[in-house]
Amino acid sequence: MARIAVVPADGARALDAQTIATLPESYALMRRAAVAAAEWLHARPARRAAVFVGPGNNGGDGWLIAGILRGRGWSVAVEVAEPPRTPDAIRARHDAEHAGTFPVSDGQETVLIDAVLGTGATGEPRGALREALARMRERQRGGVEIIAIDLPSALDATSGEDGGAVPADHTLTFGTIKQGQLLRRDRVGALHVLDIGLVDAPDAPQLVDAPAVRAWIPSQPPDAWKGTRGRVAIVGGDAGMAGAAILAARGAHAAGAGMVRADAAPASLLALQVAVPFATANAADDWETIDTRWPDAMIIGPGLATGDARQRDRLLALLHRFRGPVVLDAGALTAFHGTARADDGEDHDTDLHSLDALRHALGGREALLTPHAGEFRGLMPGAITGAARFTAPAALATTLGATVLLKGVPTVIASPDGRTLVSATGNQALAMGGSGDVLAGIAGALLAQGVPALHAGAAAAWVHGIAAEQAVARHGSWRGVTMELLLHEVSNVWPRLSSPLPPLPREMLELPAVPRQ
Repeated sequence: MARIAVVPADGARALDAQTIATLPESYALMRRAAVAAAEWLHARPARRAAVFVGPGNNGGDGWLIAGILRGRGWSVAVEVAEPPRTPDAIRARHDAEHAGTFPVSDGQETVLIDAVLGTGATGEPRGALREALARMRERQRGGVEIIAIDLPSALDATSGEDGGAVPADHTLTFGTIKQGQLLRRDRVGALHVLDIGLVDAPDAPQLVDAPAVRAWIPSQPPDAWKGTRGRVAIVGGDAGMAGAAILAARGAHAAGAGMVRADAAPASLLALQVAVPFATANAADDWETIDTRWPDAMIIGPGLATGDARQRDRLLALLHRFRGPVVLDAGALTAFHGTARADDGEDHDTDLHSLDALRHALGGREALLTPHAGEFRGLMPGAITGAARFTAPAALATTLGATVLLKGVPTVIASPDGRTLVSATGNQALAMGGSGDVLAGIAGALLAQGVPALHAGAAAAWVHGIAAEQAVARHGSWRGVTMELLLHEVSNVWPRLSSPLPPLPREMLELPAVPRQ
């Protein structure tokens, strides 16, 4: 199973350097990338292309791609934003023009290949490079398809900062995924990871994909019964918030849980019994009455009122009574918000004493916290935007001795032992109230079936995101995708794990374009 690392710009350069050390020369890796991209392009119907090339190695890729495509019968024009400057790019131009120079674009091409700036570029381009991007943008308005090599020119590979990039319809990247590509999916279009034989990067965050999820999901024997498929208890559903517990229950059911029980406020029981008749419901106004011997895993938080000291105390008491795997979400997280002074001298919503108490109560068990950005900042101060999104969850996971899943684009899952996984599935359809409760339910079902917290969280995020992608594909737009449609598609994701779609040549992974409207 291929491993795809998610790296910043310097991480990508380091992997390139390590791979080049195994090759006769650096030019061999450039040649590999160009051949992979040309094979992918040639498998599609277009046969007329304009290649925009810049001065660096990304431009070198573009020169070689132009030469290979012309050798395969394409009509290829080349627009030189700036002449090549690096030794490999200069050599690439020489090799590409061995059969003759290329004409300039006549504006009739159906594909425009963006090879102006690559991973090492930062900031806004100037001069001729900026003019080249303006010409590309003008061509895009005329309907030409844009295919970026490595990443759209002027998009920062680490932070995702946009320095004036022309949005691509497709981006071809090589061996790894750059952080900036995931942070600005609206700019990269459909993202295709092509295999060029890079060395492995075991310490880098790894992308979650279908083969990984397939390997993590346990099978069930032919004589399975409801008990062997996992018993999930959901603690939540305060008065007026039964919906969150309902959605968590339905998410757990759609993920294969054999039995589901809701421990909720008495006022919520009728709604729960009507909306999720497959689940049992227990009046749990006093959490001391919750049976902690029954569940294989517990989801605490969906539909709990904003946390206070009383809620924090009863949650800690519940965690000391139930020692099995847990998902903590929503109200179970806000219960540990407080006020403490951070290193920057400002007050932040976190209570370090409470976090110590939570760590003690969790006791190193298989535990998964699923905060969104606001809930995360309430637990740990500091930035979680841009490149920080990929490192912040690991810091909180270390603090608590538990796995942390930071929801958003992309979703980052970190375990306390230093492993980090990244799920890049999903789209705008997930940005609605209740979506996170469904995610918690999926993760809770997997925990109940014995999946470790890191893999349960990563698989849940991947399935949740694929469900959103399928819902948009079937509906035609993310607008109008309801919770009913999303839950329906959660049930439809699982067959996809056993019947993957065949990839295009050299393609390790494809992430579909996120809708722009």
